[in-house]
Amino acid sequence: MPELPEIVVISRQMERTLKGKTVAEVSIFQHKMLNRPVSDFKKILPQKTVVSVTPFGKWIVVQCSEEYRLLINLGMGGEMIYFTDKESLPQNTRAIVEFSDGSGFFVTLWWFGYFHLVGKNESHPMTETLGPDPLSLSETDFFRLLENRKGQIKPFLLNQKNIRGIGNYYIQEILYRARLHPLRPIPTLTKEEKLRLHQAIQSVLQEAIALGASDYEKNFFGQTGGFGLSHMRIAYRENAFCPCCGTKVEKIPTGTTSQFICPQCQPFNP
Repeated sequence: MPELPEIVVISRQMERTLKGKTVAEVSIFQHKMLNRPVSDFKKILPQKTVVSVTPFGKWIVVQCSEEYRLLINLGMGGEMIYFTDKESLPQNTRAIVEFSDGSGFFVTLWWFGYFHLVGKNESHPMTETLGPDPLSLSETDFFRLLENRKGQIKPFLLNQKNIRGIGNYYIQEILYRARLHPLRPIPTLTKEEKLRLHQAIQSVLQEAIALGASDYEKNFFGQTGGFGLSHMRIAYRENAFCPCCGTKVEKIPTGTTSQFICPQCQPFNP
């Protein structure tokens, strides 16, 4: 599933490539990903110009003329790829946006995902309830975000209503660098641990963005990024040895997800 780094990279590529282009035609092949009838997309989007493209957590926001917004969430395994030759589109294409110059982009979805159109003064509950951008949070803001919170730290960070854009891929390295057990209760975190966590979030996400995001997700031009397992110290290496202390890496369940931890560097009871 594309997480914040992938969405940032794709959005920046779309901004550079699509800004100023005018929509000529829209084709929809899967209705359940929409928030309104297909006829609305076909009627409203043509002749609209792309004004800007910005990331918003795991959503991409395409701002169009006349204050319409196209909001896209690629869900699990989805891709959004730019093209100049429409003849080479994959069979699992779910939507196509074509521009007046003959270029365009297609969207493929594997498991859920959304392709929404929102007009001026229209609400969009799925994005309006999201938490703050982790890269915009100062230390003070982050401390305030955790203040008086209950529950465990990993589920809290994965809950998009608390903080948007972090998923189960990058959380592996974030918690390892912060030396935090994923199931640590938030009230037990010390000031130093909160500071390490804030720094880890910033460093991991910024590093991934600088490298073009993950090496298993495709960007807007169909290429993969450079952030992979070589940039993650213990993630997805069960029974390997921690590079810091030599302890064997464990894979533990964390609700509906799993986490790779070093029991020595990430103790549940520090």
